[in-house]
Amino acid sequence: MKIEKINQNYSASRRQLNNSHAASVPYFTGNINKEIMEQLPNKTAIKIMEKFKWLKGELGGILITALGTGAVAPIFIAYNPFVKAPKDATEEQKEDVENTKKYTAMRQPVSAVLAVLIQTSILKPIDKGLEILFNNPKYAKNLWISLDQSTLSKKSYVEKQVKKEMKDEGLKFENKEAFKKELDKRVEEKLNMQIGQTAEKLRETGKIYIGERAVDNKTTAEIINQSIDDYIEDAKKLKTSDEGLKFYKRRAEILVENEATFQKLFKDLPKTGNEIADFLKKESLKTDNQDIKTILEEIINTSENLRASRCQRTLERIDTIKKTCGGKFSSELYLEKMKETNNVLDSIIKKLENAKIKDLENVTEETIQSAIRKAAECCKYDKRNFRLDKKFQETSTFQTDNENLLKKIYKDITEGYKKVIEKRYKGFNQISKIAIGLCITLPITCTALNWVYPRFMDLCFPKLSGKKKDDTQKIKNGGDK
Repeated sequence: MKIEKINQNYSASRRQLNNSHAASVPYFTGNINKEIMEQLPNKTAIKIMEKFKWLKGELGGILITALGTGAVAPIFIAYNPFVKAPKDATEEQKEDVENTKKYTAMRQPVSAVLAVLIQTSILKPIDKGLEILFNNPKYAKNLWISLDQSTLSKKSYVEKQVKKEMKDEGLKFENKEAFKKELDKRVEEKLNMQIGQTAEKLRETGKIYIGERAVDNKTTAEIINQSIDDYIEDAKKLKTSDEGLKFYKRRAEILVENEATFQKLFKDLPKTGNEIADFLKKESLKTDNQDIKTILEEIINTSENLRASRCQRTLERIDTIKKTCGGKFSSELYLEKMKETNNVLDSIIKKLENAKIKDLENVTEETIQSAIRKAAECCKYDKRNFRLDKKFQETSTFQTDNENLLKKIYKDITEGYKKVIEKRYKGFNQISKIAIGLCITLPITCTALNWVYPRFMDLCFPKLSGKKKDDTQKIKNGGDK
């Protein structure tokens, strides 16, 4: 549904353009995120921040709240300038007021510690219990279908199932990495199988089935419309902006006019990326052609492990430009071909808009199947159209085979519904925890605080708690009777 291959920009100017030319799109393998990270100027700071990303979760929220409660709030309570003894107060009275503020302030860190201990200890059991309820078919079938994940299970639940299966099989692994690899493989297979089976049943019946129950047609129709919106976005991303048209027209002129030079330079390149950069720097100094210098500079500034493929793709791009023009290049003809492709994409976008289900209140299985067939027809193209073929290679949304398109669309709709369930479940999970917090956790925490706090203060801060003063007063009065 989304653009599946990443475009590498030819220059800083090109990065400002809305979309890239299909003919110039390189295809990557490997860890693109890692490559991008290494190019960032503040990569060290970003890596440090990455280590704290776990704070985004509920546990992080509890810890951050506790930090504010236990470390920040006491300062403002203990040194509150608006709470002070009367003007005519004695030194003892003033000291009592200050001690009272500090005593009250110390309640905050004790409260924070108890909150962390109690809340974190209850989080996991709640999550585990709710996960079992809504993912295990035995229980989920008796709950709301809108939250039933028994057919399209949560990944964490499937992981637990697969781990148990692997344990029952008595599998042995060389190390944790080997175990994790096999686990991930099996989990992915199981999740894909669930998607595939549900999508196939949708194709047969026109309904999304969760166990023995069917999702209402309106919900299915809404997901179909959302999937079509995604296809429309993919088509829009493939369009070339007005600035892009000017840029690629000029770039095509540069490449074709200097084809012989690039063919010669890129024919026998050194083996390593650094050697290629050194070679191109020397060659750049030998020419006065600023256009050639610009292309070479872009390649030099490319990541070391991508320089060789960038040179190769430059030559391939020249061939593609000439083929687009029917073998005889003309910048005006090339511009016209790009505009034609934009027009085709506009037409596809319009057809996809018309394929969406308009009357969501009266949706039938036939309406659903008809909308899916229309969407598939809109996304099918003729491979003989050279420019469209090159352009649509960037995404799996547009294909030449109608059967493959139908399978993909049914799968997209099923995955779309799974996302809807996950979103609903997340909201329900959070509301459940709030309710449990108010009805169970909060009373327990308050009760524990009322018991722990005075004892903690008597033990660690007897002066603030008044324990020593009380004991001294008892002695003066002759002790307990």
